[in-house]
Amino acid sequence: VVPLMTSDDLAPYVERLMSGERGLLTIEPPLYYTRTSGSGGKHKHIPITNSYKKDFQKTVHTALGHLYLKFPKAFTGRALYFVGTRRYEVAGDLLDIGSMSGYNFTELPALLRSIYAWPYELFEVADITTRSYLALYIGMVSDTSLVAGIFPAPLVYLLRELEARAPELAIDLRDGTLRFAGTLTEQQRAFFSRYATPRPDIAKRLSAAIGRPPHELTRAAFPMLNLVYCWKTASAELYIPELARRVGPDVPIRDAIYAASEAWCSIPLGDDVQGGALAIESAFYEFIPEAAFEAGSRTPLTVGELEHGERYFIVVTTTSGLYRYLLGDVVEVCGRYRATPMIRFVRRRGGVVNLVGENVDEDHVVVSIRGAAARLGIEPTWFAWAPVTTETPPRYRMWLETSDALGPEKLRAMAEAVEREVDQVAMDYGRVRRAKLLAPLELVSVSAGTYERARRMRLADGSAEAQLKVNVLYPSVAAVEAFLNV
Repeated sequence: VVPLMTSDDLAPYVERLMSGERGLLTIEPPLYYTRTSGSGGKHKHIPITNSYKKDFQKTVHTALGHLYLKFPKAFTGRALYFVGTRRYEVAGDLLDIGSMSGYNFTELPALLRSIYAWPYELFEVADITTRSYLALYIGMVSDTSLVAGIFPAPLVYLLRELEARAPELAIDLRDGTLRFAGTLTEQQRAFFSRYATPRPDIAKRLSAAIGRPPHELTRAAFPMLNLVYCWKTASAELYIPELARRVGPDVPIRDAIYAASEAWCSIPLGDDVQGGALAIESAFYEFIPEAAFEAGSRTPLTVGELEHGERYFIVVTTTSGLYRYLLGDVVEVCGRYRATPMIRFVRRRGGVVNLVGENVDEDHVVVSIRGAAARLGIEPTWFAWAPVTTETPPRYRMWLETSDALGPEKLRAMAEAVEREVDQVAMDYGRVRRAKLLAPLELVSVSAGTYERARRMRLADGSAEAQLKVNVLYPSVAAVEAFLNV
């Protein structure tokens, strides 16, 4: 029996491949090495073969087919698609190392790439402020009807930038100019200057919408927008309320393919539900029940043995040389499409904290904060949750950033509301709180823009914006403070 493989088991083989050895994981040579985002820990490198490329493209094409059937108007204009950098560096065998989205985008035939409004050169602009301005300008002059990405945060930040910079954009659109910050090379300035064209019609719409509700500004900027396609589960849920407010009730937001660099695992059907059918033609799958895995079992189940409502660790075998690879994700079965299980991503491995028997996971935290915020009319822009083990009894601390500052009473009400919500979803939390084994939740207000500064620091370090995910559950207070650079 082939043993389970982890990322640590894979790493030595990939290092040898990068040095030029062949025939280690597959007979087929690699074409490329994708570097994972590192959101769940350290960066990993995954080899991409031609067979694997064809396999995951089956998932992409099928998912887009379902989407087209449900939203044909979303395909009448051009698409905005967030991608990462194709080349961070070059391996010893002279193959590129970079982001999967950047590789996929640059490998598209020229005709297919013309469907996308943003050129790849946009994602080579290092300064995020300049890049955002260019992205808005190009998107507005390109008859955008669809916006797609992995994580919703980049789109939310782009629409915040639209609200902040609409007056400047209106002037440039009116005059056919395009202002640049001082961070572009001469070659980049020459490239992007070709997009500068007088569009008084757009400028007039945009100017009229300034100061009006955000969704009216978005509609003025992108009147053909008919669909947003991005993740909606786990920590991505944090951004969905603001995203919905900014695009308005007439623009559907649909869940995107659940994928990692290692495997593309689901086919969303375009419905207003979370998750999608298991992508059974892109990989071979096995599943280990979550409770059994945590108890030490590694006995897998096959697709036909999965049960609705149960959670599993997912194991994949792919044509890129990953054999019984423990992806590190927990998924939940949420029905079936005909005979095929529907799955949704829940959390990464390790996304559980347990101080005195309460067993709180990331999904519990996200659902609870979303519910409490909705009840109190609060819009979180970022939050984090970590255990405080230096006190007796221990407690949890939550950092909360909101678009509007919260007074002491609102903070207290939010802390109490979150605890009530956690009690409903993490059944042992209330028990240990009532037994006074766990002290009350401590809520810390974080000033607006705190997460944005931390995000920009990560982008400056080379993380791909298109793949940058938001962590919610941290192992310690020190980990949160290190992230925020406190």
